[in-house]
Amino acid sequence: MNKVIITILSIIVLMIAILVGIQVFKTQNDNVTQHQIAQISEEIEDDCTEEWKELNSQNSINLQVNTQENIKLSPNCSFTFQTHYTGCGHTSRKYMNIPQQLVNNTKEQLQELYNDWKITTFKDNEVILEKEVSGECGEHYVLRDVNGKIVIYIMKDGKEEEYEKTEISTDYLTETDKITMQEGLKVNGKENLNQAIEDFE
Repeated sequence: MNKVIITILSIIVLMIAILVGIQVFKTQNDNVTQHQIAQISEEIEDDCTEEWKELNSQNSINLQVNTQENIKLSPNCSFTFQTHYTGCGHTSRKYMNIPQQLVNNTKEQLQELYNDWKITTFKDNEVILEKEVSGECGEHYVLRDVNGKIVIYIMKDGKEEEYEKTEISTDYLTETDKITMQEGLKVNGKENLNQAIEDFE
């Protein structure tokens, strides 16, 4: 009788052990499978994300190039010509409205017409062209008191040449300005020259 009970108990314990083993194996197998699925999913997502970024970046570059190529000059476009003189280090600027024949031109067409200039800004309503030249800008002036009147001289090759005699009397200038005029007031650029003349009038 005892042997039968022990045998039955042994069979029950063995079956329980088998069931527990199957359950443990199944749980581990499920965990491995879920981990593999998650890893594969991440790899797919990474690949897709990278491809999307590359595609998006390429489209953005193409869009910028196409946009730049499609810009055409409008009738109200302003032109600025900037010339940098290596001799004196100054930059002169000349402003003008767009010539009628340049309306609707592209950047490439404009560059062909102004091939000795560098286009630094190209928008439908604004163009800036730059150029570097040797020598001085030719806009270095000296104002002097000559016989009680202000006379304007321009510097050429380091020498003063008379540029313009004004009717501005030096009698009404301050003592400091009179001394400055006797020594020679140096002015660079026509805008600054015009401002100085207005100040003394």
